[in-house]
Amino acid sequence: MTTLTFPSVGINNMSMRLNRVVAVSESPFTLDTQVFAHQGARWEAEVTLRVVDHSEARSVEAFIIGLKGQENTFTFGNPLHTSSLANGAVSSAAVRAETFEMTSGASAALTAGTYFELNDYLYIVTEDKAANEATLKFQPPLRIAVSSQQTIKYNLPTTIWRMSANDIGWSINSTSLYKFTFSCVEAL
Repeated sequence: MTTLTFPSVGINNMSMRLNRVVAVSESPFTLDTQVFAHQGARWEAEVTLRVVDHSEARSVEAFIIGLKGQENTFTFGNPLHTSSLANGAVSSAAVRAETFEMTSGASAALTAGTYFELNDYLYIVTEDKAANEATLKFQPPLRIAVSSQQTIKYNLPTTIWRMSANDIGWSINSTSLYKFTFSCVEAL
């Protein structure tokens, strides 16, 4: 498996969501429910690139064909997730943890909704963290265990994606303008 770099073309539209695996069972007699939250959670997205001409489309075509359907992966993030926060570091935490302690960068306040990258995966802060408070709460749960002093990246965080289907195409109009739309899921 190869991880490719996303081509440097603009994004026109993007839909993004966190998909969780939760089972709900409802009694047909009492309507009481039982809920079981499984461990699975992943980012999913639909991306439409800006309309490009033939010369710009060549790099996007090569990228899509180079992915070989769902075989290879690519790094990508929302280009609007910019931040002036300095990178921080964390204490060790187990796989599937939903909190960890900041070991550097704890002096900075973080608002809920701040995205960050840790070990090549994308996370979102779920509760405000006050300045000088060490505990950070986030989702989805950690993908892999974290060792002490690993770096958190706030500016333009990315994760590893895979196309959600093997047949990916694009449209071309009579003026040689290309439109690319695709769906992808986080590669876990």
